[in-house]
Amino acid sequence: MFKKQIFIPLLSFVLMFSFMVDMVQASGSDFYSEDLEHGIISIQYLPKSDSNTKVIIQKGNQKYIYDLNSNNTFPLQLGNGNYTISVLEQKSGNKYKLINKDTVNLNIKNENVVYLQSIQSIHWDKDMKAIQKAKALTKNSKSDQEKIEAIYNYIVKNISYDKKKSANINADYIPSIEKTFTTSKGICYDYSALFAAMLRSVDIPAKLAMGYGKDIDEYHAWNQVYFKDSKQWVTIDTTYDAGFKDSKSKKSMIKEAADYSVEKIY
Repeated sequence: MFKKQIFIPLLSFVLMFSFMVDMVQASGSDFYSEDLEHGIISIQYLPKSDSNTKVIIQKGNQKYIYDLNSNNTFPLQLGNGNYTISVLEQKSGNKYKLINKDTVNLNIKNENVVYLQSIQSIHWDKDMKAIQKAKALTKNSKSDQEKIEAIYNYIVKNISYDKKKSANINADYIPSIEKTFTTSKGICYDYSALFAAMLRSVDIPAKLAMGYGKDIDEYHAWNQVYFKDSKQWVTIDTTYDAGFKDSKSKKSMIKEAADYSVEKIY
């Protein structure tokens, strides 16, 4: 089936990652900076060059685990409340040392604001070519829906699925918005990160979702986009639809949410 050819087991390590932690907290201060008004935090800790460093952001029983690298801004996407932020540095194997741990309280009126920000997995700024393209595509748009459709159509028509990349992807892979845009190819993670970044840059809240789709056995990435007029989140899968750009079969931009099982949201 064509569907199964375009998806890969992407970042499943995030769901299975486990380790032992040395609970003796190391010395350190100012290891993160808050921008709670926008629902994000930035980790300032500089890891050792030969050490694998993890960031864990937890609220209640839900947690997100990230690798610390060059883009260390992370979302607080689990709604208002207390979050525990931990930074852990690898000692050996699956053993980690707790570098620092703290709690922050998120209390914002509009929780959708987090889905307008630049974060590690959806890193963008106004000077990027992809973001300039989003601005150009939407300059004459009269509504949010027109903006969404303009960017959607561009990505579906111009970005091709990279089968070679999908066969050689690393577990710690993070998309590059500019590389996807300039090479005009990528995997599902690239499609959804690019779509989210371009939408966010024109003030459209957009989520990057990960999990499984109907009749799709492998891990997948797609988007949920906020329609302000109807105050609804809708499901859009640019990777899937791009596979049919040369087909006479026209696909609906908005998918059935029930056909997708969400495990992670960014």
